[in-house]
Amino acid sequence: MNKEDNLDLISAARFMDAVINMRNAIKQHFLQKIRHSELQDLTYEMFQVLAVLWKNKQMNQQDIANAIQKNKASMTPLIDNLCKRGLVSRMEDVNDRRNKIILLTEKGMQYQQIFRPMEDNFYKLLLSAISSKDLGFQANLLNRLANKAVTD
Repeated sequence: MNKEDNLDLISAARFMDAVINMRNAIKQHFLQKIRHSELQDLTYEMFQVLAVLWKNKQMNQQDIANAIQKNKASMTPLIDNLCKRGLVSRMEDVNDRRNKIILLTEKGMQYQQIFRPMEDNFYKLLLSAISSKDLGFQANLLNRLANKAVTD
């Protein structure tokens, strides 16, 4: 391997480290905000499930697991816990009885109204460090790299 190739690999590794650091920073930011809110009884994983459902209203358990990068087995107790709290409900998939559709309850939808200001403030925090144009460029770049990673 020549020196230029080695530098490229080092740059790629640094980039991946930065992506992981950002993901961890997002998690820490929202954990801190959740702890100091009416949502303090939620774990980050519960919050992730709710956030996915706020965008999609209803999904099957496997699709939720894929969206939050959890295995299906770990989803069952997570969904059970959200059901016990009255935030989601399960419904049988009419096309495949083995599948369960997870839906937000009214209470689960109301939690979004509590969370929305936290999310907006986070976006404002990002925009205080980078322009909207640059943020859009970075989002496009990350999406291009993600697509490349899963297609090769």
